[in-house]
Amino acid sequence: MKKIFNILIMFLMFNYIGYAFRLDGIHFNQRMDGKEGGYREFYLINDTKMKQRYRVKVLPSEKNNASEYIQIYPKVITLEPKEKGIVKVFANAPNELPKKEYFFKLQFIPVTIPTLAKAKEGAIAGTSNVSIAPVVEMKGYVGEIDFSKALSLENIRIGKAEKTKDGKDGGIIVKALIKNSSHAGIEMGAEAYLKNDFFVGADYIGEIKANEQGKEIVMKFKNIKSEKELKKIVLYRTPSYVREVLKEIDIKEN
Repeated sequence: MKKIFNILIMFLMFNYIGYAFRLDGIHFNQRMDGKEGGYREFYLINDTKMKQRYRVKVLPSEKNNASEYIQIYPKVITLEPKEKGIVKVFANAPNELPKKEYFFKLQFIPVTIPTLAKAKEGAIAGTSNVSIAPVVEMKGYVGEIDFSKALSLENIRIGKAEKTKDGKDGGIIVKALIKNSSHAGIEMGAEAYLKNDFFVGADYIGEIKANEQGKEIVMKFKNIKSEKELKKIVLYRTPSYVREVLKEIDIKEN
């Protein structure tokens, strides 16, 4: 039993070390058909102290596969230590596909970079790193969706947040039920506005699944001192870091 446990620990350590990068954003969640198709950028971040190189490959999914409609650039990316690079994902699905979500996978295959190291005897020998090839499943959707009609916030409750550790005002907390009547999941955030459309902050909501009938969400806006100051919430997303407004919700007076 002890031997099995030690082997398991070694596997977990190797599994952790093998992931020598971070992928900033794992959701595609874009429309895949239409005139322009879908497009999104992802940051690939090298957290190690060594140069890393990856070959990016599109793999099929086991459900509603759309891998044949996906293109990526670049297909090989090299990252210096602590550097980040951009992986661009393009989708171009035919309009005739049924309106629903479709899936694909991206695999990041480590490419050996030979290096020279000094052996104990003083000789110079070639070395290389061996790691695993992570696979990330992503999805998009086919068919136009008006998210201003598909999304709704219900049972909105506003209260004071707890004070910070140093005793300062913590702002307000907004709780609500969010619904998504569309056939596509979507990742989003929320912006808060005072009167005269004065912007005071934003909070990340996360992914809301397709046909969601009521998910409890919590939003915190630390720059608002009183519950009565909040006048509007704007739901938005940032595909490829470009802001897109999804829906505006006016906050009624209690």
